[in-house]
Amino acid sequence: MVTNLNQSKITMVKHFSEIKMTYRTDKRYKDLPTIREPEEAARLLRRLWDKGTLELREEFMILILNAAKLCTGWCKMSTGGQTATIVDPAGVFRVALQTNAHSIIIAHNHPSNNCTASHADIQLTKRIHEAGRVLGVQLEDHIILCPDGSYVSLRSKGLF
Repeated sequence: MVTNLNQSKITMVKHFSEIKMTYRTDKRYKDLPTIREPEEAARLLRRLWDKGTLELREEFMILILNAAKLCTGWCKMSTGGQTATIVDPAGVFRVALQTNAHSIIIAHNHPSNNCTASHADIQLTKRIHEAGRVLGVQLEDHIILCPDGSYVSLRSKGLF
């Protein structure tokens, strides 16, 4: 029950939203990909990405990793236009915390085929890295994929 203090009058709110979460684990860990290098992340992301949208519109994904760097899941966080997509860092960490992530890899694509990280890409990465540090969920990398098969690792470039 939630109480609301209103000019020294207490009212009781009887109805409120309840969030339920279901967690299922698959014991076949041998089938889960281990992500230790940017190349492994890029390879997995290409398998997960809808090939028909890679060159059409920007999308943003998150890979969920456990403490052994096994990818236990993924989530497409947003879909945008030809040059941008909106990413809510709070949403990234809602997913990470609800899935018991030890660490995460974030990724998006550049339909333009220019894999250079933009100023906005770098700033977002720094914000997510700092939020993860505070929450205890490490940002392993930010991968930018291009339709021509190339990719960039922002961690490898020293951009965060």
